[in-house]
Amino acid sequence: MNEEETIRQFLGDRPEAGQLREWRETLEARLGRMIEEQKGAPAAVAASLEGKIAQLRRQVEALREEEAITQFVEDSVRVTLAMGAATEGMDDIEE
Repeated sequence: MNEEETIRQFLGDRPEAGQLREWRETLEARLGRMIEEQKGAPAAVAASLEGKIAQLRRQVEALREEEAITQFVEDSVRVTLAMGAATEGMDDIEE
């Protein structure tokens, strides 16, 4: 089994860090557009956008945290696999 398959198996149904990054970037772009829209909007519209902006900020932050955790997990799996490969090589040297 290759490295990517092992990571995919370890993550199960959870998305990979790259997918989480894409989702976060999409929400960040939407957030930026909404903030710009709010700047030029009448007071009533600007006020109604405030709740949506706050919600998007929370979602972006949650995705950022999940992305960081998932990246850590993926990196840990890679290091573990690399250490296993290095250990197998060390066994050959000792013999």
